[in-house]
Amino acid sequence: MRVIQEDVIPSNTGKAFPVKKHQVIRVTGQSTADFVVFNLKNVRERFDQARTKVDLGKIYVSTGDILISKFNNVMMTIVKDTYQGSHDMEKGMCSTSFYKKWGDEIFKIYGATWKRLGRKRGAAPKHGCWENLAEALKPWRILKEDIPSPLNVFQTMVINAKTGTMRYAMIRPKPGTHVDFRAEMDCLVGISACPEGGRGKELKVVIYKK
Repeated sequence: MRVIQEDVIPSNTGKAFPVKKHQVIRVTGQSTADFVVFNLKNVRERFDQARTKVDLGKIYVSTGDILISKFNNVMMTIVKDTYQGSHDMEKGMCSTSFYKKWGDEIFKIYGATWKRLGRKRGAAPKHGCWENLAEALKPWRILKEDIPSPLNVFQTMVINAKTGTMRYAMIRPKPGTHVDFRAEMDCLVGISACPEGGRGKELKVVIYKK
């Protein structure tokens, strides 16, 4: 493959990447990547969770599946997925208001998972993925309120089929786990390395063409 760009996204920060048609963007990491897509030529067209789920007839995506825009156009295709879990399209993204609203209650939300992972209580993040993406997408004049709900890459949620309640799964990406997305139009991709309530890690990004 011919590498076009390589980058690292530190935990609780975001970056944006133009990805031309037929190029592939690879996201590698061991914690959640909040992943959004825009039409590079018309940023009013953007990834839509609902359209994607309706068109595919399912709530999980993996190798061979496509990401659909609000205009019902195919934006990207997942061409490789090495993650052993599922990627979330239900939960949305964290934000400053989320952490302020819940305060110490955040530890009740994440605490059970942290305890199983052997992690002790720490300070809640001061901001989240919404702010990370807003900052990263500023050069393209994308308004904060126009950032769509993301594909949460590497975030596995256990969903109760009867009640619809959600909880975090114990599945975590192993070192080197990655997902490759091929652009089916000229795209602008925004990625936030989610703080995950304080346990998030950096993400590595490679854009390449076969």
